Amino acid sequence: MISLSKEQSEIVKMPIDSTIQVLASAGSGKTRVITERIRFILENSLKDGVIAITFTNKAADEMKERLSSIRNLEDRCWITTIHSVAKRIIEQYGNVIGLPSDLHVYEREIDRKTLFLQSLYENGFDVDDYLNISDARQKKQRQKIISSYIERIAVIKRELLTERDIKERFSKKKDFYQIYERYQQKLIDSGGIDFDDILLYAHRILLEQQWCAKIYRAKYKHLCIDEAQDLNRAQYEFIKALSGEKIKSIIMVGDPFQMIYGFNNSSHDYLCTNFINDFSPHQFTLTENYRCSKAVISLANKLNPGSQKENNFALEGKKELLSFENEDAESEWICKKIIDIINEKSNTEIEGTLSLDKMVVIARNRFIFQNIENKLVEFNIPFYYKKSDKHEEPSSVLAKILDLAIRLRLNPKDWVDGKKLCEVLDIDSPKEWGNKNILDFYIGKINANSPLGHIHKTALIEINNINLQQPNIIKLVKNLESDLTKILEKYEKKDEIERSILEVNFFRDCWLDFKRQGLGDSLLAFRNSIALGQVSDRKTPKGLALSTVHTMKGLEKDIVFLMGMCEGVFPDYRAESKKEIEEERNNAFVAVTRARRWIFVTYPNSRKMPWGDSKKQIISRFAKEFLM
Repeated sequence: MISLSKEQSEIVKMPIDSTIQVLASAGSGKTRVITERIRFILENSLKDGVIAITFTNKAADEMKERLSSIRNLEDRCWITTIHSVAKRIIEQYGNVIGLPSDLHVYEREIDRKTLFLQSLYENGFDVDDYLNISDARQKKQRQKIISSYIERIAVIKRELLTERDIKERFSKKKDFYQIYERYQQKLIDSGGIDFDDILLYAHRILLEQQWCAKIYRAKYKHLCIDEAQDLNRAQYEFIKALSGEKIKSIIMVGDPFQMIYGFNNSSHDYLCTNFINDFSPHQFTLTENYRCSKAVISLANKLNPGSQKENNFALEGKKELLSFENEDAESEWICKKIIDIINEKSNTEIEGTLSLDKMVVIARNRFIFQNIENKLVEFNIPFYYKKSDKHEEPSSVLAKILDLAIRLRLNPKDWVDGKKLCEVLDIDSPKEWGNKNILDFYIGKINANSPLGHIHKTALIEINNINLQQPNIIKLVKNLESDLTKILEKYEKKDEIERSILEVNFFRDCWLDFKRQGLGDSLLAFRNSIALGQVSDRKTPKGLALSTVHTMKGLEKDIVFLMGMCEGVFPDYRAESKKEIEEERNNAFVAVTRARRWIFVTYPNSRKMPWGDSKKQIISRFAKEFLM
């Protein structure tokens, strides 16, 4: 076992059947405690299995890495996200509540919008009339209005609302419960479920089919939940249903000051109140920060007084708060400072060479980065955007064909992606959906007269003939890459071909990661792993990271530049209620505590607006607190 403080050791070595709540502040060794607790359980029980639930796939990877020395880890410990656990339950037992087998996950909002609108059309509703879209101004906002309905449906699922709850919550919207029911039916008719359905249906299976829950409890006798401050009701109730009366060994670890997913209906109440009321756990608090310098801790304590305690060995660190005439001056200063730090080469407070990979620029949202992008190019500083678990949409025609054809091959009822494939190939839609040989229709219609068109047709044929249980993705990509390389020099659309090569290689890398993680063998398992954000190419780009607060959650760098600290940006202008402002404060706290050693907080005194005018800016209330 690695070195632990007295407080950490007490938690880790609690009797194996203990229920434990740990409120662990930033840098207090939260991940260390939960991983060492898992190690302690595995080493002190003969066959008991453990489910360790994390909030992101990156966090799951980190936990696996820390526990990699344990023999037969994968056989005894399932380290994954909560949606992955729920998805497996649906795959295994969904049929017992009437779900079809081989369910497709509609993870994209645009697909959910399409299904929602189609469910309205098919049930005789005038869409614009139902959505109260009457004048020209509202028609411009049409997509936003539709999104608001999709969000209401998501809330129903995240909060496990009953028919009565729905009618009370949305009483102003007549027939909304019926609309919700029809949307749900349209999903099933299209051979799929949406992302929020994963927990909804898995929870229902565990409650209604106790024998399914007993199978899981027989194998997994211990539950470990990380980042528990970000649980919403569906997630908490799923954990509760999974544990039942039998599983007593539960540890929930989290920090109420880092709850930043309110938009996902998360609440720290599930960790701080519900868990205590429902499970009567032993309670522990960790506040000593082992990660951050004194400078960083002092700023964190300005935001949330008393949340952080300095470690005896904490380094001094650096903190600066700077204002600039405008965004241009702010971005230029950051670029010059980065170059100065790199030219310094080394510093006793930071291990190794001072380089771009030790730094990150954080902002409340991606819009703030528009100016600094240009400056980074001007100063010849390579950069990249830190990605979330969300899978990016392909941009090349070939990669789109691969993605959509695979979805359609797996689910011939998937008219949503089937119509998109028709648009990509510029052909008319088939008259009906559901035919298992539906890709034959596309192969017969595609224009293959050009060299690239021929490759597109080859891709469709390959997908049509692929073995669904044991697909040879490596061979598929190798053949496509070879065909693309042959025409690269002769073809005038070089950009499109190069992008195609890049994206089919990314597809291959995702497959390799899928296999490396042991997530399955079939094409359906691969497709759903992509939908859940479980796979990526795992390569960290070179250069300076630009990251929003949410994407940086759970990660840290030696040096942090926190830019754009103005009112209306941080806190976000949409945050009005006390609860929303509290969450914005948590966002600022998370941003600050991403820094191990040095932090530079900046803001412009004026900002150029989208319509061209300059607008005076006011320092963020959170940045003001740094001055107190």
